[in-house]
Formats: sequence, C-alpha cells, structure tokens
Amino acid sequence: MANALPSWLRPLLLVVIGAIAYSNSFQGVLIGDDVAAISENASIRSLATSFSPPADTTVAARPIANLTFAINYAIAGGTADLSGYHALNLAIHLLTAVTLFGLIRRTLESPALRGQFGRVSVHLAFAVAGIWVAHPLHTQAVTFLAQRVEALMGLFYVGTLYCVVRSAETNFRSIAWTAAAIALCALGMGTKETMIGAPILAALWIWICWPQTRLAQARGLMIGLAATMVIAIALAMQGARGSSAGLGVGGWTSIAYLRTQAGIIVHYIRLAFWPHPLVFQYAWLPAESWRAVWPQAALLMAIGVGTILAIVRRNPIGLLGAWFFVILAPSSSIIPVATEVAAEHRMYLPLAAIVVAAIVGLYSIARSLVTMSVVAAIVCVALGVTTFSRNRVYANGETLAVDVVTNRPGNAQARLTYGQFLVESKRYAEAEPHLRKALELPLPPSTSEDTLRSLAHFNLGIALVSQGKLADGGRELEQAIARRPDLDRAYPMLVEAQLSERRAGAAVQTINSALARRPDDVNLLKRLAWILATSSDNSVRSGSLAVQHANRVVALTGSRDPLAFDVLAAAHAEAGQFDAALEALAKAVEIVRASGPADLVPMLRAHLELFEAKRPVRTTAW
Repeated sequence: MANALPSWLRPLLLVVIGAIAYSNSFQGVLIGDDVAAISENASIRSLATSFSPPADTTVAARPIANLTFAINYAIAGGTADLSGYHALNLAIHLLTAVTLFGLIRRTLESPALRGQFGRVSVHLAFAVAGIWVAHPLHTQAVTFLAQRVEALMGLFYVGTLYCVVRSAETNFRSIAWTAAAIALCALGMGTKETMIGAPILAALWIWICWPQTRLAQARGLMIGLAATMVIAIALAMQGARGSSAGLGVGGWTSIAYLRTQAGIIVHYIRLAFWPHPLVFQYAWLPAESWRAVWPQAALLMAIGVGTILAIVRRNPIGLLGAWFFVILAPSSSIIPVATEVAAEHRMYLPLAAIVVAAIVGLYSIARSLVTMSVVAAIVCVALGVTTFSRNRVYANGETLAVDVVTNRPGNAQARLTYGQFLVESKRYAEAEPHLRKALELPLPPSTSEDTLRSLAHFNLGIALVSQGKLADGGRELEQAIARRPDLDRAYPMLVEAQLSERRAGAAVQTINSALARRPDDVNLLKRLAWILATSSDNSVRSGSLAVQHANRVVALTGSRDPLAFDVLAAAHAEAGQFDAALEALAKAVEIVRASGPADLVPMLRAHLELFEAKRPVRTTAW
C-alpha cells in the first residue's frame, strides 16, 4: 500500500490522539508522592539547587527529572497552579509517542526486516504508536505528576535508540547522530536508573537489525553509551533511596521479591490487553511459595528462554522480549523496591513491545493492511475513551481513594487513606468500617506496621468519639499512643475523650505523658492546670500544682493570653488564694478590653462573682 499521506501528518495525528485522550488530565491534583517530590521539595524552588533532590523521594538521585520540576516551579511561581506541570507531563508523553513511531518505522525498514515489512513500515508503526499513546495503562505515568520520572526516562530511552538507528543508517559515520544518542542516554541515566539497560538494547538492535555491521564501525557509539552507565551507578551509590530500594530493604529478600514479581509481571501483561481494573496503589503481598505462582513463573520462563534463543539466532522477535525484560529488570527482578512492589507506571515502555507483537502479528496473519488498520483504529478509540475516563479518578483525593478501595479492597493502606479522608470530612460513620478493616488486613513486609496501625487506631478513635462512642474511641486512641508514643496529636483527643467519660484522673495522666515529650506545650499545660483547679473529683484537684502549671503558661505566652490569666485565677482560687485570683482575673479583663476577644467577658464576669464570694470554679462535667 502506497503511503500517500504527507510525512508530517501521522506524527501530528499521534499528538492529536494523545491530546484528546489526556485532555482532562489537567484536573489532576497533588497526590501521594507528589507532596514530597513537588510541594515540599525545597530543592525545586531554585534552578541552582535542583540538582540536589531530597533523599527518599520519587526524585531522589534523579536530578534531571528534578530540574524539570524546578523549571515548572519557576514558571508557575509555585504549586498553586498545576496546569503547567500537567502540560509538561503530557508534552513528554506525546513526544515519546512520536519518537516511538519513528523508531518502529525505521526498525521495520532496517536490513533485517525491510524485505518483510519495509513496504508497510509506516502503517504498522503508526498503528502501534497510536494504540500506545492512548493506552490507559499510562495514566499513572502521565497524570500522576511525580511519575514524570518514568515518562521522561522513557523519552530519553526511545530517543537514544532512535538516534542509534539513525546512526546505523549512516554506517555509524554520522557524528551528530552518535553524539545525540550518547547525550540522550546520559540524560536518561540522570532521570531514572531504569535507563541502565539502554546500552544493552542498543547493542542488540545493531546485532539483530544490522547483522552486517562490523564491531569496529559501532565501537565509538557503544563505548560512549556504555560510559553513560557511570552516571546511573554514581547516583545509585549516593544511597539516596536507601530506605525504599535495595537488597534487604523493607524485609524483602531477593528470592521473595523475584517470586512475587512473577505474578505481578503477568498481571501487567494482562492489563496490556484488558486494562481493567487499574489501581493506583497495589500494596501487593508477597507470594508465599513458588507453588503459588508457578503458572506465571513458567510462562515468563518460557518467554525468557524464547527471547534468548531468538537473540542468539538474530531473530527480530528477540528484540521484543529483550525490550520487555531489560526495561522491567531494574525494578522487577531481584532488587526490591520495597515501598512500591507493583506499579503500573513501570509498564510505560515495556507496553510498546506487547503492542508491536500484537499489531505485527495481526498483520502477518491477516496479510491485510485494511484489516489491521480497522482493528487498530477501533482499539485506539476504545483505549482513548477508557483513558479519558480513568483521568477523572485523579481529579481529587477522594475519587482516587474510593477507586483504590473498590478495586483493591484488601489494601490496608488504601483503607486507611480513605478513612482519614472521611474523618477529615467529618463523615465519621462512613469512616469507621474502613478504619476497622485497615486494622484487620495483612500488610506487605515494607509497610511499617506500627505507623499504619497507630494511624488507623487514631483515626478510628476520632471517628468513634465524634459519634459519642467515648469508651471505644478512648481505647482506640490509647492503642494508637501505645504503638506510637510520638503520635503527639493523639494525646489531646484522648484527654477530651477521658474527660467526657468523667475520667479526669486518667486525663491528667495522659497529659503528663504528653508533657514528658513536649514540656513547653502551652495548650497541654493550660488544660492540665484547668483540670487540677476545677475538676469536681476531689482526688484529682491540686491547687498548688495548678498554680505552678498556670504560672508556666503565663510565662510561655508572654503574659498576653487572657485565658492563661483566667486559668491562673482559677488555680489560685482552688489554693484558697482569692486575692491572687482576683488580681490574675483583673489581668485577663485588662487584656480583653485592650485587644479582645470580647466573647470572653461573660465567662470572666462569672468567675469574678465566684472569687468575690470566695468560691472556686467547679467543672461539674468532670
């Protein structure tokens, strides 16, 4: 079939297809890793500091990706407007699609393949790139801003191989294409460590597609590409991702991780053909034994052996297998990425190999460009519609949390995230079952059980107390503190729950535990002094201690807080020092008259009447 269309039209159509599919991706908000990688990332606030990204974030040891966020930050003037960030993510994706189109087309026109596919190379390449750019499996890499690292690395990866192919077409005489390949490979190495396999794939491309090439011809190119691997190795040796990736991290062993990846990779393959349900956060549990994943392991083993045999025989099919396995290997083999065992964005580039196999296979069977084109068009439209729908999930935190819980109900982290959102939205009854489930579900080895369980107990405690279930809520808050004594925000909630149950003595003990960690916490000291001065429980009150703590509050607030003086007045009254109480109360009234708030006046007047009658304040509720 003759190619009657202008050479620029198909790349333009790819841009249009991708732009339509992702036209609503600009609604996406900062979620998950976006917070640490963007909004809390101080290094992107200046281009000068962007090459030193913070450790243990998505951009750690990935300075080129971090630089692009710094550019966005400089243009947008912060993170209030995310449209520029999303626009760059989408532009990267569209440019990758166009480059992939060129790479596939020129590969099909290489000496090893032109006899079979050279005549239809443009059509096959366009069908593959069209399906690839519209596929919903990419939403995580495009719409989730922090995963720009994956898409940007993908652009450099495909760009490197495209330049390698262009260099090969000149018998490696073109200095420009050789230099471009090396430069793009170096940029990729500084973007994400997955790029480490690019020189290997470049060598395989030449070995299979240009079988007549002599080693001496490509020596300069291959040495240059191999040299860029030093960048990735040097960045990895910084240990910037030490708490999230590496041998033995997060309780994962290499064998357990490899065994678990067998099931995950086959799951990825299924999603390539049927992308539903897509999940933002899997929290995939370890495969307990090889017996649990033997069918998946056998399938991958067969594909791997077939790939090796094809490469040895210089069969182009080997390129597809190598593309798939080499790109996935850094994150899906024996080196655990403990905090993200399964992630759909890892299929950003490997998906291309599956699509190529499907489209070229369909054409080879049907031997009809019309049939192939019609099927590809239908699939592309269906995938584009699905992608558009999928982008809506990223519109806000609630829709994303609901989606994860719906599609991955056994994910304890997702249950906690959604439960927290419901608590913050004051939808306590809705939050309760999700938080209870978060406490029951098993956790992956890398998840800090004390952290997750304590937060679940804490939020469940808030939900229960807010529904009037004081005893149950108090127990949950106590368990939260028992697991995480540094969970400071749990103490005030527990104190109020205990007071509501008329357990003033327990509330005093809780405050004292909190003050052992934060001795200068004004609110805790103020609450403690008030309880000691006004509780209806005789065994709890202590005028002397109340005065001591109240004086500390006055000092810490710089003698400018009327409530501090009111608490001090109540403390003096409990100690029988009514003149001192009246003096402290006068200070409170003076501050209120000078600067407010006026709504304190009735309470202060009531306390004044008590002290003039030489009667202390009593809080009958506890």
